[in-house]
Amino acid sequence: MQNQEKTDLNKVIEFLTVKFPKSFSLKGDAKPLKVGIFNDIAEQIGEEDPVSKTQIRHALRRYTNSWRYLEAVVKGGQRVDLEGDDVEALTEEHVQHAQEQLAQSKAKFQEKKKANAGKDKKPYKKPAKNVANPPKRKPKSESQGTKPTAEPQKELVANDDFTEGKQVQVKLGASPVAATIVETSKNDVSVQLASGMVMKVNKENIFQA
Repeated sequence: MQNQEKTDLNKVIEFLTVKFPKSFSLKGDAKPLKVGIFNDIAEQIGEEDPVSKTQIRHALRRYTNSWRYLEAVVKGGQRVDLEGDDVEALTEEHVQHAQEQLAQSKAKFQEKKKANAGKDKKPYKKPAKNVANPPKRKPKSESQGTKPTAEPQKELVANDDFTEGKQVQVKLGASPVAATIVETSKNDVSVQLASGMVMKVNKENIFQA
């Protein structure tokens, strides 16, 4: 199922590069995209197009989280619209966040690579037990050691504190990411990620920065 989803999103990204070639690309240097570009794309997508707005939203998230795109943001410069025209400069905060995302993504890739390499090695064979002289067991208190401390629980944003421009933490996957509130409705809040992408998030997944 995940492989099918991955293939489908790659097709959506390929569709975007064909429909908006001045802002999207599959190879070479990527261009940092304007904040709120999803809304611009949604306005130009019709029933005759083979993609849905939901697919585009997911594809944009994958595109803007790719190493190639993050490296483009790290270089700084201008964000572009669908016509490839400069519309706004990248902020220092967005550049720094892209650096952190890129470093974390590459570190996870190396860990996964090492784990897969370890699977190719011959399985470890346990030595035969010495029945005559079994090893002494350590006292329970010594062998267990100290328990790791639990990660502190993040504080949810109060209902009356969802103000535009507020810096918050948004839960996306395993770890929260920095974001800025741009619009608030009854149950959802529109936030802008450091990559420039704007998305709606349920209030239950928004925490104090």
